[in-house]
Amino acid sequence: MGEYFDWVNVDKKEYISPYDFDYGSKRIESLFRGNDFLRALFDLLSNEWEGNRILWLGDDKLILKDTENDTLRILYEDSLKLGYKDGGIDVYTAYKNVSSLFKTAEAIVREEIGIYLEDIKNNDNYAVNEYRIDVDNPFEGLFLRDGKDFCYTINHTKKVCYSFDRTKILHKDKTESDDVDPLPLLMGSGRTTNDGEWLGDIIGVADEIPKGYRLLSEIYLDW
Repeated sequence: MGEYFDWVNVDKKEYISPYDFDYGSKRIESLFRGNDFLRALFDLLSNEWEGNRILWLGDDKLILKDTENDTLRILYEDSLKLGYKDGGIDVYTAYKNVSSLFKTAEAIVREEIGIYLEDIKNNDNYAVNEYRIDVDNPFEGLFLRDGKDFCYTINHTKKVCYSFDRTKILHKDKTESDDVDPLPLLMGSGRTTNDGEWLGDIIGVADEIPKGYRLLSEIYLDW
């Protein structure tokens, strides 16, 4: 079956799922440029997720107790609070799924909420309110937002950024990719992959390069 990934905000205890936007949830199934899922992420990064610690988290990830990465350390502490003993965490039950904010997730999220409402009607003890809805007004405030595109993806910690117009995204053999956004690879953490080079850094988006930041000339993918 493989490992499935979500964009997770460890500060806000929220996440968005590619499944809700009708994309595959494996590591590289939703990293093509301009897709609705990444556009939702960029909208969040320009609003309520600004300045927060995020990562592209695999559901098989086990976090070591002595991790020095701030983002992973928060996940580990949350896992202990929830009673997990092995350094794993299930964001599906632990955090709020905010995919429901976006118009492009409406079809699947409406269906998932309908299933949840039916489950609680049938007294299903395993039903999970992943979108944290009010069961009396289940769709209030949902599906109102559009995703966004920005010229630059910014690493505020390292004071660098990249742009598809000016940064080469390269495969290992140095051929150029014209359709991949490397952010999920830079911010990824899972059982099936090494931690990304930017994991733990504060990430943002903008249409201009912040003063004092350096534009990267190239970024390498791991294939």
